[in-house]
Amino acid sequence: MPTTILTPAENRFLQLTYPALADPALTQLMPQLRDHPTVKTNSDWLTTRAKQVVTASRVDWLVQGSLAWKLLARLPYAVNPSEQRSQWHHCALCHLPVRYEYHVVLRSDGREIVVGSECVKKFMSDEMQYLMTITTEQNFHAVAQYDALAARYPQVPEILWVADALPDLPAAHHAQRRWVKRGTRSTVTGYLEHRTTVLPERQLSPYLQGYADLQAKDQAAHAAIVARREQRVAQERTAAERAQQAAWQAAASAQTTAEQQLRQSAPYRSWVTAVATVIVRREPLAAFKAAIATVTPPKAVSRLVNGYQLGVMASEFAHQGRIRAERLQIVPRYLVADLDRESQRLAAQRQRDWDDDVFNAAVGFDLPLAERQARLTQLRRGWEGRQLSADLVAELATLRARLTQEQTLPATWPPALCQALRTRLAVQPADAWVPARKNHATPAQLHALVAPAPDFATVRARFTRLYDLPPEAAAVTLSALEQYYLQRRDRQAHRQAATQALVDQLFEND
Repeated sequence: MPTTILTPAENRFLQLTYPALADPALTQLMPQLRDHPTVKTNSDWLTTRAKQVVTASRVDWLVQGSLAWKLLARLPYAVNPSEQRSQWHHCALCHLPVRYEYHVVLRSDGREIVVGSECVKKFMSDEMQYLMTITTEQNFHAVAQYDALAARYPQVPEILWVADALPDLPAAHHAQRRWVKRGTRSTVTGYLEHRTTVLPERQLSPYLQGYADLQAKDQAAHAAIVARREQRVAQERTAAERAQQAAWQAAASAQTTAEQQLRQSAPYRSWVTAVATVIVRREPLAAFKAAIATVTPPKAVSRLVNGYQLGVMASEFAHQGRIRAERLQIVPRYLVADLDRESQRLAAQRQRDWDDDVFNAAVGFDLPLAERQARLTQLRRGWEGRQLSADLVAELATLRARLTQEQTLPATWPPALCQALRTRLAVQPADAWVPARKNHATPAQLHALVAPAPDFATVRARFTRLYDLPPEAAAVTLSALEQYYLQRRDRQAHRQAATQALVDQLFEND
């Protein structure tokens, strides 16, 4: 069976009151409420959402609406002297003719309406009922006197009618609050029951002072509650931040451990070196992609970076000589840093090797002019050589002859090339030209030393002439060269097994 959610009188009351309530939901429903006086659960015009809003807010709207009205001070009520119903005014809520009229006014805009005695009982507040009783039974001017008192002491209505006026007042002071309310009501009632223009200031004074004390205690209690709440929120925030920080540290620690294990692994370091070796060639992107496709990354690395991202880093290094990969924030920063560091190291070594080769081809080696030109032309194939013009290469082929004639380096040559040549010229002996000695040696370069040498003494002499390695590295390299040379001779003479057997016996006697 359908249930009435809003009666016509309640609907009309809300229509008259809604400007003072300023409730967006009620304002939005108002056009429909004007067209449909009665609202029922089965009203076909009522959407599910609107029905939920009306059902949930109806009581609150009516209660708040009752507080928005007050009795009209100059004419709180009137009795129509006519016995004819046709002469009576109609109630603004139920639209029926009423003989006993109550004149009420909307506090927000001063709008006045006439309400019958039955309807006013349905919608009046405690304050209005209190004043209505005194006005009709004892003092017609009670409303005007009450308005004057409220204007002078606005805390009086608050003491009498606002139940939650002191929401944070400690329980220890509730008895004092009840005393203040009882005393204030008794004083106000005595004042309103008789017509007077003198406000009961002396009689109200102790209660108003008591209420002021209660307000101060309520405010202090509220401040303490707010402080405790803020402290609790701060503690919770601190605890949450600490928990989050701990979680981050745990994750970072786990990531750092995994990162360290990866970076310290031989496959990762080999991959970084292999990729950096391709990067420092500064080849076109297509050539780089073809070369990098032959470098198989470790499984852990393949999830961190792809070929496109490596191409971006290679292009950046080719143009700027460094890798920052700011556009590739998804790539781990340590991987970018490792590639940048290794690329710069290899590029510096590559540049030094090229400078050594240019010096040796132009000055250090005793070569015919044609061979000098051929070697210098070959050195132009790499990125470093492509920075030089063909004319400059031709001039380099005659550099040794110029230096022999004590000519200086041309001022038009690139400063970096001139600096590299001067550095190597500074360590040349006074009586001869010698090659610039490299600070490292590759297996291919070492193999070239051994192949044409008739004996190891020749190998040692060539190594000492062409390479300047740190002492420990030089000792290891010479030892390896000697073993390679001897084993190579044994292999050629088919005596490997006999030699190895004798070596094993010698070790057994150690």
